[in-house]
Amino acid sequence: YIQNTTTKLIEVILVVGVMTLVCFCLPVLWNKCTPLPVDMEEWSDQEKKLVDQLVPLYCPSETHYNELASLYLTDSDTAIKQLFHFREIGDHNDSTFSSLALFLFLFPYISIACFTCGTAVPAGMFVPSLLSGSAFGRLIGHLLHKLDKTRGTFADSGTYALMGAAAITGGVTRMTISLTVMILEATGDMQYVLPLMLVVMSARLSGNIFTEGLYDIHIHSRHLSFLDEDENIEHLAELHDITVSDVMTVKPICLKTVVRVGEVYDMLCNVKHHLFPIIDDKDGGILLGTITRKVICTIMKHKAYGPATADPNSYKRISPLVNWASLECIYPRYPLIEEISLLDSERNAWIDLRPYIDFAAYSISENASIQRSYRMFRTLGLRHLCVTTKYNQLVGIVTRADLVASHVLSQAKTVRISSIKADSDKYYGSSNGFDSPRNGPNSPRGGSNEVELDKFYSN
Repeated sequence: YIQNTTTKLIEVILVVGVMTLVCFCLPVLWNKCTPLPVDMEEWSDQEKKLVDQLVPLYCPSETHYNELASLYLTDSDTAIKQLFHFREIGDHNDSTFSSLALFLFLFPYISIACFTCGTAVPAGMFVPSLLSGSAFGRLIGHLLHKLDKTRGTFADSGTYALMGAAAITGGVTRMTISLTVMILEATGDMQYVLPLMLVVMSARLSGNIFTEGLYDIHIHSRHLSFLDEDENIEHLAELHDITVSDVMTVKPICLKTVVRVGEVYDMLCNVKHHLFPIIDDKDGGILLGTITRKVICTIMKHKAYGPATADPNSYKRISPLVNWASLECIYPRYPLIEEISLLDSERNAWIDLRPYIDFAAYSISENASIQRSYRMFRTLGLRHLCVTTKYNQLVGIVTRADLVASHVLSQAKTVRISSIKADSDKYYGSSNGFDSPRNGPNSPRGGSNEVELDKFYSN
């Protein structure tokens, strides 16, 4: 929730300092040098290369290595491979990473990963969850081997590291099928299909008991308008009998096909909308199409203006054409309106928007159901949806924020209050039904008013 840029920078510096201190001090304080595996005749070439990548911090590099340094001071990819591939099973237990080393790595590392995930840096939790899960799974493997008295009943610790990585990652991200497929692609061994499916589903179900997934938490913390598949929109729409016209934004900002540069510039400076409908004002506001903010800014960046003396009603194009390659070659860094300078002599020039209009923009009838618009947004990946009458006249626009369950419920409440007021005016003849003599707080009917209606909806 830190908004100030300087404060974000200070936070990142402090987090980096703490992480560096922990990741360096723990291997230094680990004053145990572990001998390198000697009997590697049955080991694969990949496993032998991983042995060469063990870190010998303050240990003889040819014969020993530091267990914590090999986990903390190497890249995550190598550490995950070491936890997966080093063999520890039954009587032939080459303890490349002891239980204490795994414990001292697991809990500090996962704590640092969780703390870093919320800072203003481009970091995620996918690889940290794989690495911490690998350490957790290998630790469980050690525990089972000790309970088994090294009789070889249980699988290799690397197998438990694989299952632990799937479990922690599935619990954090709530991924199921995609995570299982990715791990199977990485291992290339189909015998792990059933164990992975059980582990991932168990992790997902266990996590859902306590909280939402990491990415859902991020979406809600940033107040993003995400249309979830499980939103109870259908029930709300049927219960309150509302349509698209009840939740849409009325009187949206529209543009004509040919506009003055100064008018468009002032409009873009005053609003932050991403899309603008194009209407024909000579034909009752018929919707012609839409145009995005980035296209208008790119046109103004190229100064593609027509002369002020041109006829805006002409059927011929009156301003220079900016080709599609010029419009899209700067993706994703489209020009901002703040970066565009406008001369006084250019304010009366014309911009011909006709070549850039999306004439196939999606639209919906004002009498359509909320469920239909919700499905259109989810299946088509829309950001905006124009609302029209049966004569294709623009009456409003719907965005994702208008279809969030909280907004739909709020609009349903407003519609219900208006309906009750209208019925009260009809039957009791008052200008506002809640203050009429027969419907007021002192009436014999018990004083049904807006406060009681608020209590009804809050419950």
